[in-house]
Amino acid sequence: MKNKILIEDQVVAFIQRQPPETRRRLREALHAVEAGKKFPEPLEDELEGFYKLKMDRIRIIMQMNSGSDGPVLKAVFAERRRVVYELFSQILGLE
Repeated sequence: MKNKILIEDQVVAFIQRQPPETRRRLREALHAVEAGKKFPEPLEDELEGFYKLKMDRIRIIMQMNSGSDGPVLKAVFAERRRVVYELFSQILGLE
């Protein structure tokens, strides 16, 4: 089943700042989700309702919404693993 993916500006900017090989692998991971070959893992606690897509030490935070043609995954935030959840919680105003 093919999934629709929307990508926020912050995620695009983050991917563009990465070295060529990392950019390629991040695009491949997003295409795998789009093709239904990979599905992001759900987050817990205060980030419940969001999902993480893992690629090495990078995490892309996604949110699932309903669209007219089925579910739509929106990539809302991307960063290195060691800081992604702390920064995303701050953006949401949870900290």
